[in-house]
Amino acid sequence: MKKNFKNCANSFQGRIVFMVMLGIFLIAVTVSTVVLAMSQDAFTETYGKSQEKVFEQVEKELNDLHESLQDMMSAIDSSWAFRLYLNGEEDLDNVQTFQNIYQMEKDLEQKKPADMERPSILVLGMNGKHYLSRTETISMSDADILQSDIVRLTIEEPERMHYTFSHGAFTATAMDSDVIIVSKALYFQESKEIYAVVLLTLTLDDMKKYYDYFTTDYTSLYLVDSQGIVICSDDRKAVGSRLETQWYRQAEDRGQNRFVVNTDEGNYTVMHRELSYLDCSLYGVTDNNLALDQLYNMPLLVMICVCIGILILTVCLIFTRQTIRPLSKLVQKMSMIRKGNFAEYMTVEGTNEVQELAATYNYMLDDIKNYIEELLKTQKEQRKSEIKALQMQINPHYIYNTLASIKWLVYQNNTEKTIQMMDAFISLLRNTISNADEFITISQEVENLKNYILINHTRYGEAVKVEFYVSQNCYDCLIPKMILQPFIENSFFHAFPSGRIGTIQILMGQKGKDLEICIEDDGIGMDQNKAEQVVRQETKKEHFSGIGIHNVQDRLRLLYGGDYGIRIESIKQAGTKVVITLPVRRQEA
Repeated sequence: MKKNFKNCANSFQGRIVFMVMLGIFLIAVTVSTVVLAMSQDAFTETYGKSQEKVFEQVEKELNDLHESLQDMMSAIDSSWAFRLYLNGEEDLDNVQTFQNIYQMEKDLEQKKPADMERPSILVLGMNGKHYLSRTETISMSDADILQSDIVRLTIEEPERMHYTFSHGAFTATAMDSDVIIVSKALYFQESKEIYAVVLLTLTLDDMKKYYDYFTTDYTSLYLVDSQGIVICSDDRKAVGSRLETQWYRQAEDRGQNRFVVNTDEGNYTVMHRELSYLDCSLYGVTDNNLALDQLYNMPLLVMICVCIGILILTVCLIFTRQTIRPLSKLVQKMSMIRKGNFAEYMTVEGTNEVQELAATYNYMLDDIKNYIEELLKTQKEQRKSEIKALQMQINPHYIYNTLASIKWLVYQNNTEKTIQMMDAFISLLRNTISNADEFITISQEVENLKNYILINHTRYGEAVKVEFYVSQNCYDCLIPKMILQPFIENSFFHAFPSGRIGTIQILMGQKGKDLEICIEDDGIGMDQNKAEQVVRQETKKEHFSGIGIHNVQDRLRLLYGGDYGIRIESIKQAGTKVVITLPVRRQEA
């Protein structure tokens, strides 16, 4: 990878591309810097004005919310049902209590804010009674709630509504949530005696709908109380904590409704409103740098620069095209030679130097093709000679003994068995000597093995049984010729000496992408070390074919590579198992 990059960078065309890309980069940086510098001030002013109008709408929404809550508090305060329930000295029976609570629900429903489906309101009376607008429970006793900081602050300033951030409300469903509690004391106008406290719980999600349309990825809103605590914001990490940012510290010293603040953290446009009725300050903050990135279509700007660069690149390449194209084609064709394609001749064109180079390349290609053709022809003839030699290595004594057996059957006048043995012997000679094909199907190989077994049974008796188990999908698979014969021969003459009775099993099946052939006997076996030596060395005793196991192993490795070949497993006095693994190759239809 690194070498290819180095070669590309060192080429003539690569250097031109590098210079053009460098120019594109410089143009892009220059244009971007100039455009951003010229438009930043104008954007800050224009965008700030548009956001200020939206900010004023948020202020109006919060003002309307406050008025709605104030109307609801007044409705509770003026409701005779609430006063009777929270201030009544006489105990009411069940019917009166039910009627009273029904009227309280009705009075509250009429004055609740239209955008609140069912607000969470806790009205806590000084007489030990309380009213909860939802079907839930409070998380602490009435006495503990009356001793809380929120209620104490409300009682100290009964004339106004209080907005307080709290981590957890007084109801069970919101006891672990960040909420804003709106509290108001209810008192008699004449005596100023407080008879109840109203506690309305607003979740942060309830408040979000009043400012959600203002906030963006680069614009945030903060509602800060008189102590500098953020009670509501789209920046959830800041809610409940004291605001300590640089823009906030600078905003405290300014009286404008909108101003620009430059800090170490960035450039911000800050909008500020004092919400006296909430005893809070409202801040809208825009990150000008981030907003500018969002406003300008930087990919389009880069694309324009790229198009300019491509135009420059095209102009530059026109002057070098006649030289570069023939050389590039020559390089491509030379790379094809490494992939074995020797038909990629080069058209003689271009400058004199390139034409001479192309002509030399074509002459060289002809010489290589001629050499390879001669080499392939020689190798093909050599392999044919090797197969022919292997076929002619049949032991003459085997032929003499087989013919003698046939003669003996003729003397015995055993016509049927004589014909079977002669047919088997003729078929075996035809497939081993006459057939010059290097590969045969498993179906043909099984037929050869059966003929060989029939001849051996006729000559030596049927003490050794042979069983075939071949999968149906394997009969058309191609295998190298004469690779199974040595193992059947070894099993007959070495695994079962002195007329010992036994069985040879031949199993053939497909295992994944491989063909697995297993020849297993229950003969006398051998040590595992000796079995491994058999695979590595030629056997001294050769009976039918003269092709040793080592020769078969070499042929398989030569044809298919080191992942395929022979594996022998043997246990003394238990038997031997030979496993031959080949790739699956089928006969073409």
